[in-house]
Amino acid sequence: CKVLRLPDHQGFGFAVKRALEEVKTKYVLVVQHDQEFIAGFDLPAVIRAMSSHQDKLKYIGFSSVSTLNYDHMVLSKFRVQVTRTEEFGVPLMPLIFFYDKPHICSTDYYRNTVFGENTPVKRGDFIEETLGTAQRNDIIQNGMGVHSKYGTYQLDERDESGQQFAIVRHVNGRSFVAPEQKLIK
Repeated sequence: CKVLRLPDHQGFGFAVKRALEEVKTKYVLVVQHDQEFIAGFDLPAVIRAMSSHQDKLKYIGFSSVSTLNYDHMVLSKFRVQVTRTEEFGVPLMPLIFFYDKPHICSTDYYRNTVFGENTPVKRGDFIEETLGTAQRNDIIQNGMGVHSKYGTYQLDERDESGQQFAIVRHVNGRSFVAPEQKLIK
């Protein structure tokens, strides 16, 4: 693990772009400073699914309170129907939006699409506010048939009763204190 300190404000998108220069793996786990994992998941199974279906699975995000019942939310808000699938070996829900919250993404997808030649992501931007919005608008306008070019999904874990549960949650980033900082106080 390596911490990169950037000389000035780059925004989330370009901070990720800079970090990708250090990445030598096929996939990257992106976690913002104000997000934490609150439930476990089968990471090897997610990577196996992504490796076996590289053309279809480019990004797998993790459910949070705000994205539980995602299928109902996008149907009622955007009139887009998405359906949970287990066709890739892990339970997934297609996403019509690229969220900045914790996710695993193909480094090739990041380099060639998210930050590729025609990217809407500029210095200072959040990826979800630019690419995420463009993706959602494309899918709303053209239907789920265009989803394959984005390949964005959410891991859709459920308990024994079939109830979805959150894997990550937002913490207050302004008041967050790392364990090392707590020791100093």
